[in-house]
Amino acid sequence: MDIEFLKMLAISIAVGGLLGVERELKVRAVAGMRTFMLASMLGMLSVFISEVLGERYFILIAFSGIILITILVGIIKNYKLDDIGVTTPVALPLAFILGILVGKGYFLESAASSVIITGILISKKYSKEFSETLTQREIINALQFGIIVFVLYPVVPSETIVFLNLKMLTLVIILVASIGFAGFIALKKVGAERGLPIIGALGGLVNSEATTSALSARAREREELTSPAMLGVVLTNVVMLGRNLVIAGFISLAVLKLMLLPQLAMIAVAMLYSYFLKPKKGSKDVQISLESPFAIMPAVKFAVLFSIISLAVNYLKDFGAGGVYAAAVLGGLVSSAAVTASLASLGTVKALDLGVAASGCVLSAVGSAFGKLIISRISGSPALTRELSKPMLATVFIGLAALAVLR
Repeated sequence: MDIEFLKMLAISIAVGGLLGVERELKVRAVAGMRTFMLASMLGMLSVFISEVLGERYFILIAFSGIILITILVGIIKNYKLDDIGVTTPVALPLAFILGILVGKGYFLESAASSVIITGILISKKYSKEFSETLTQREIINALQFGIIVFVLYPVVPSETIVFLNLKMLTLVIILVASIGFAGFIALKKVGAERGLPIIGALGGLVNSEATTSALSARAREREELTSPAMLGVVLTNVVMLGRNLVIAGFISLAVLKLMLLPQLAMIAVAMLYSYFLKPKKGSKDVQISLESPFAIMPAVKFAVLFSIISLAVNYLKDFGAGGVYAAAVLGGLVSSAAVTASLASLGTVKALDLGVAASGCVLSAVGSAFGKLIISRISGSPALTRELSKPMLATVFIGLAALAVLR
């Protein structure tokens, strides 16, 4: 017997079986693991019969049979068992199609599709919780953002105008908003019952400055929250540092490589401090008001800030690297994400030396650390600022030291 045929047979059984395993877990499964295996096998065999045995219409005939079986499954599931839903009737023809891909020799594509489809099938619980987490206003914001992005991005010119690459700017806005939205959803899902440190860490994905202000305000209201609030701000800064690495890497791998060591050193110091710190139990009634990153105004604000920082850096670079570094530190007080995106973009279009761009990205994180100290003093208490200055200054020192070694 042909070894290739046996291989196709085994793979078709595997990809169909993976889909069927999830369906088998249902309390009342109309089509389970064996059904999906057979559907995938039928897809593979229909290709074999059509191409090897010359039965040209066998794939069409087999597919028609699967559709009839699918209709029967749908009727039994929805009317006889009163289990309303169309997921299984949709998944069954997909198993057949995966079998066709195997028969055509697309083994990797079929396996990858099987994994993705199975992931979608098992996500029902989480997708329901996700939709329940969002308000109607936040869903509308996400839709508006999506419409603008998909309408705007295709028509934005890819050429660099003066010093700004508009297509790159649009991509950066999408990336930053997507990262922020993931943190926003996680923050809403966690709610107020996890305490200040965890809420602080999740808030760092959305807006580390706003999160620092909220945590500082809680510490000012209740002195016993100083330690957990301080840890929350430290973790906010750690997450912000990691987020900036993702932003830089998305725009320019060259900039990412040059800033990676100092940034990781800063993260390591902060995490080490967090590990040995033993704060008292945090508050259970923390509320941090953050606007959805998919709302239009945050995207517009980021675009404006990105452009202003890019303009400032483009002007100050004529004064040497020192001018760029000054702009990076000052910009970091407001938004290190915007500074990182701006400098990485300028480095990508060769409007700025890659080394200077990477150093500026690290210095924007230094500026952000000082900014958090300022925010903690304005919104919080002197005790919080005193405690927070230790990890923040240690983070700044190690970052500058690593930067000096590399330069």
